[in-house]
Amino acid sequence: MRLKDRVALITGSGSGIGEATAKRLASEGAAVVVVDLNEEGATRVAGEIRSAGGIAEAIRANVGNPAEVEGMIRFAVEKFGRLDILHNNAIRLYTGRVGEMTLEQWRKSIDIGLTAYWYATRCALEVMVGQGRGAIVNTGSVSGLAADYGLGAYNAIKAGVINLTRATAIEYARKGIRCNAVCPGAILTPPILKTRRANPEIAAKSEQIIPMGRYGEPSEIANVVLFLVSDEASYVNGTCIVADGGLLAHTGLPSVTGSGADW
Repeated sequence: MRLKDRVALITGSGSGIGEATAKRLASEGAAVVVVDLNEEGATRVAGEIRSAGGIAEAIRANVGNPAEVEGMIRFAVEKFGRLDILHNNAIRLYTGRVGEMTLEQWRKSIDIGLTAYWYATRCALEVMVGQGRGAIVNTGSVSGLAADYGLGAYNAIKAGVINLTRATAIEYARKGIRCNAVCPGAILTPPILKTRRANPEIAAKSEQIIPMGRYGEPSEIANVVLFLVSDEASYVNGTCIVADGGLLAHTGLPSVTGSGADW
């Protein structure tokens, strides 16, 4: 049990990567606080963890509301007496070209996808510094390392998350706190599943572009998070681990020999 006696809080864990991570950390002994704007989803995930023999509590929180961020951290400490792991994972996605997005859409993207990560980190650090140890993992993205058409706001916030991760890591390393990011590629989360149903042609094209020829599973990202928060990663700090099936390893140019991924 790699996380025995640890307490973890995961935002956006009522579905997708957050759900998979909550269940994976619980399977390794962590007491998990499942946080989501969707209270029904959070309650379901916490219930499934308990049914599997794990320890979990659910709380509804809008991470765009500072008071509710403070409340979720306080909830974790009051329930379990400490906070060892924070996984900032919640997101709000708006699509559209940079020149076509509204100011409101841009601001909401930043509030949920970057400011909320900083504020949850700030609140968690107040607990972790006193404990003398802690592990923070932020969900970045390959979209924070390269750009996408129609995802300008998402590209900006994920790039910000990656450098927020680095800044936190160097400032708090000597307080016993590590901070890292996981950068997923295309993962079968609810938004991608919805897109795949609505536009199977785009989904098929996306799979062809990925060298491994498939989308990733949420559990595959959860395994990376588990590593980063465990003692096995005790000297891993301030980095981002890309888990994208090889997507960013390719320049995007066609093969000069005529043989591609299917050779």
